[in-house]
Amino acid sequence: MKGRHSLLLILALTLLLPACRKEVKFELTGELTGLQTDRLLVIYDDPVARLDTIFPKNGTFTYTFIPDTFTNFRLVNDSGMYIPIFAGKGWEVRLKGSFRHPETEGDGPNSDYRDFLSSISGHENDTAFLRKQAETFIQSHPESFASAYVLEQYFIRTASPDRDRISRLMEPLTGRVKDCRVLAPATALLGEKKNDSRFVNYFSCKDRNGNYLSWNSGKEAYTLISFWASWDAASISERDSLFSLLSDFPEEKFRVLNFSLDTSREDWLKACREDSKQWMETCDFKGWDNQLVRQNSVARLPANLLIDHSRRILGTGLHGEALKAKLKELIK
Repeated sequence: MKGRHSLLLILALTLLLPACRKEVKFELTGELTGLQTDRLLVIYDDPVARLDTIFPKNGTFTYTFIPDTFTNFRLVNDSGMYIPIFAGKGWEVRLKGSFRHPETEGDGPNSDYRDFLSSISGHENDTAFLRKQAETFIQSHPESFASAYVLEQYFIRTASPDRDRISRLMEPLTGRVKDCRVLAPATALLGEKKNDSRFVNYFSCKDRNGNYLSWNSGKEAYTLISFWASWDAASISERDSLFSLLSDFPEEKFRVLNFSLDTSREDWLKACREDSKQWMETCDFKGWDNQLVRQNSVARLPANLLIDHSRRILGTGLHGEALKAKLKELIK
């Protein structure tokens, strides 16, 4: 009799487990138009930072996982544009439209973000209007994680962030929202004296084979973002110097991300060196119109930015012995 009861219990648990898993599973379904690639990068912001990849078929995909707790992540296309997604146990989110005009439907902050997008529809080229609506949204949604991403998109990811305005907008946000990883650069910026520190906004980039580069990994690593072009003799000479410098520092401590301003793939490839853990080549073929170039006021070549794992800028325009001395100071 006892064995029969045990068998019935096991059978009941077997039937219940799929239902339980369905209740806690998060599901994102997407039908996006205008995709220029068959891959989307998934960047997890909270509670932990990690990367994943989605492979849409004709713009359609389903992405599922079981979140341990409330989770924020972004879908990023090959141009660096992103769409924030918010995941909770049992939530279902539907995404349509395009990266320029996304349409989100779902639980929690997903509906908040949908309402914000609705409020700016038709005014995407009016910067003053966008910032006004963004400010109104943030002030009326201090407990929503959607506010963190709106703040990042319209006030932090700019060429010259307004420190005072960012501080004013962050003040009423709840502690959980302030602690969101996407606001980490702003939090650090506000903790420094004005103009003492700047941060490079996150950007995704690909190698020659179209694979995304993990260029910002490693808490103890420093990255030199080196801007160059195959048509610029001075930056070619600088690359030779940088390549020789690699052997002076361990690969887990220092790497060079070579960001080309070429507009011709053929010219870029001819001038590239072999990739390694310390030497990475990337190019989006937008030349001087690249977002990273504009945001950091790169006006001539060669140019570079030395950053740490949090993308904090530690130095700009460091060359030769000055760069070597700075790296020795940091890497002890």
